[in-house]
Amino acid sequence: MSQAMILFDLDGTLADTNRDLHATMNYILNQYGCDRVETDQVRHMIGGGARMILKRGFDENKFEISDSELDIATERFVDYYDQHIDDETVLFNNVENILKAAKRDAIKMAVVTNKRESLAAKLLFRLNIHHYFDVLIGGDTLPERKPNPLPILEAIKRLGGTAKNAIMIGDSEADTASAMKANVSCICVSFGYRRVTLEELNADSIIDDFAQLPQAMATLKPDLFSDFRV
Repeated sequence: MSQAMILFDLDGTLADTNRDLHATMNYILNQYGCDRVETDQVRHMIGGGARMILKRGFDENKFEISDSELDIATERFVDYYDQHIDDETVLFNNVENILKAAKRDAIKMAVVTNKRESLAAKLLFRLNIHHYFDVLIGGDTLPERKPNPLPILEAIKRLGGTAKNAIMIGDSEADTASAMKANVSCICVSFGYRRVTLEELNADSIIDDFAQLPQAMATLKPDLFSDFRV
């Protein structure tokens, strides 16, 4: 039987990182005399890595910042976030049940995120789920990041599989675009940090809770996941 693989995004998919990213955002904005942004606003700024998130925060304040100063601010953002990476971050409901069942069934798993690899590795460790994954691709692991297909293709290569035997689980347009270009099926969670509507994601399937993931995967890839149970 072909090797089944599941690739997961991190922020907004496996873990609710919004509160810690929100606190970090406002810490940096305050240093530049900018107004605080609200939690719900930050949810729609997440994605693309630290520099992009912070740029959206400055844009929200209509604060003009040079590329060189943004680089400096980004490093401050990363340093602060690194120290507070799991203050309030938690796994979404039923995530670990899925990971345990997949590990039990010898399904290969990877995390494919636009978060810096070092930060992603630290967060996975702090959440005590690092041991479930065979591969981690971060936003700075390769020359390209999502929505480019390279991170997904590289994860599949490192897992020793093929695109037809993989499913990507994400929450954003970057995930669906990357998966589509890589010819990989994509399931999106409805509770993540997307910047478009659910319909505009163009996902192959949408789930409202990870408890629905086994059925969604079995529907898309019955030859690989029809027997998968939690």
